Amino acid sequence: MLWEYRIIFIGTESEDEDEYEVRLHDGVHLLNELGGEGWELITYLPHHMAGKRTKYHAVLKRQKTA
Repeated sequence: MLWEYRIIFIGTESEDEDEYEVRLHDGVHLLNELGGEGWELITYLPHHMAGKRTKYHAVLKRQKTA
């Protein structure tokens, strides 16, 4: 069985609470879309950046189709 993998980056950090909610919603929406395409979430890891900012790596996999 062959697998294909995908890594996406989601940034939710923002000083503006409304912008934070929009970014969070967009990230969740993207993960839901990928789930609908057969992608399985393997892990969701933080990646600390400068200035106390954090982005998240979502690693997904699905069976490779011919």
